[in-house]
Amino acid sequence: MNIVFSTTRQWNPGDEFILMGCINLLHEHFGDFNPIIYNRNPQTRRARKYDIIKGIDKLAGKDFVEKFLDNSVKERPPLDYADLVVFAGSPEWRGRRMVKLYESILEFDIPTMFLGIGTSGPFSFNDTHFTSAEQDVFKRARLITTRDSTTQNGLQPLETHQLPCPALLSSRDERTVKSVKRIGLMYGTDSAVASNNVSSETYRYMMEMYRQVLDEFSNEVEIEFVSHYIDELSPFRRDFPGQILRYSYDAKDYLDIYGRYDLVIGYRVHGIGISASMGIPGIMISHDPRAATVKGFKSEMIDVGTPYSQLRESIQGAMQDIEDRSLGLQAHKARTRAEYLNLIKAIPER
Repeated sequence: MNIVFSTTRQWNPGDEFILMGCINLLHEHFGDFNPIIYNRNPQTRRARKYDIIKGIDKLAGKDFVEKFLDNSVKERPPLDYADLVVFAGSPEWRGRRMVKLYESILEFDIPTMFLGIGTSGPFSFNDTHFTSAEQDVFKRARLITTRDSTTQNGLQPLETHQLPCPALLSSRDERTVKSVKRIGLMYGTDSAVASNNVSSETYRYMMEMYRQVLDEFSNEVEIEFVSHYIDELSPFRRDFPGQILRYSYDAKDYLDIYGRYDLVIGYRVHGIGISASMGIPGIMISHDPRAATVKGFKSEMIDVGTPYSQLRESIQGAMQDIEDRSLGLQAHKARTRAEYLNLIKAIPER
């Protein structure tokens, strides 16, 4: 069985955490299959409104100017080998970068699932926000689950189910955290590329909070930092000289990275998610509408601008009842997995 997953590779590790959860879930239902990706990495798949190179290639009927060499679904060859297409979460599940995938789904009548899709703002299921191909694919979808109420409301009148993001299922293993001995802080900057950066306000706030956390808690617990994107490595050395920062090019390594900690704090939604999947509680620094996703990870949320005293209180509260929170996460993960599997099992045969 060939399953095509819409995701990004080597762009945002959070997308790959979602992908890991979707693959784990579908292995439980289908058993073995071949995982194939439709890579939405903006370095790999262009999304310009007027793309001269694509226009020339289309006229030539082949990759005449630009060769597509990524080991993923290509623009030219047909998608006749796909048995299922899974849109693996994230806010980018429609738009110019997705044209090839939607057209192929319709051309070859490929079954689809949308698992844990989200949004960064309100929309409506109409001609203004969706192309005719996108509307047709959604209407034919075998299953649609959303990770937030805004997406669920926007997709009305389609049948959808709101469930936690599949990143909650990204780890096959979990552990019970009995005490907080090591805290992981997620580092980010306003100088990274768009979609992997934060606003200047968020950056300044995090720096202020993290310095106070180091001052107050570093004598009690070990504190390290985690980075998801390469642009963050140089600024970190200036912001926190002498501190430990953990990073990897490979998203799967973050199971080991986040698995080191007993509590995680930061602005990366899916850093909270992959940690929750391992039974590790988190505190989210909420800086945009996507932060609501962490409700599905049972995370506390601290809005940008909130006084440090509230963050301190949240950390102390988590340290006091960390075992209960960890056990609660494991039970929540088990319920979520069962809900997903029940929905998939209920899909009628074609």
